Amino acid sequence: MGGPGGGRGPGGPGGGGVNLDPLVAANDANKPLLSKLLAVPSLRTRYVGYMRDIAGKWLDWNRLGPSARQYQALIAGEVKADTRKLHSTEAFLSSLEDNAAAVANSGGRQTSSLKAFAEKRRAFLLDHAEVKKAGQ
Repeated sequence: MGGPGGGRGPGGPGGGGVNLDPLVAANDANKPLLSKLLAVPSLRTRYVGYMRDIAGKWLDWNRLGPSARQYQALIAGEVKADTRKLHSTEAFLSSLEDNAAAVANSGGRQTSSLKAFAEKRRAFLLDHAEVKKAGQ
């Protein structure tokens, strides 16, 4: 389970997906180190700046896409040979950029291609109020 847009991931069940607030742990007593670090204004500012950098540069599909395609090609043979995989090789190959195929191959779960996830996450982060302020 899980993966981009899937049902589990960072933040526990539901995970927030593309709309997971980058500051979700700021007041979370179950994450004492992170909440204490984010309580320090200079560290919070630095963290939010990193979020802006990641969203602006690294989640841009023009930059991320070539690397993702390269890694997919690198492991495609292993995925094809795997006799215990949960999804078909075709689902693996289409999950990178073909959102319609990713949804169709998800077995009824909410999902998206890696490209769609990156684009939506990027848009969400760049529209986040504190992330926007970090760029000013």
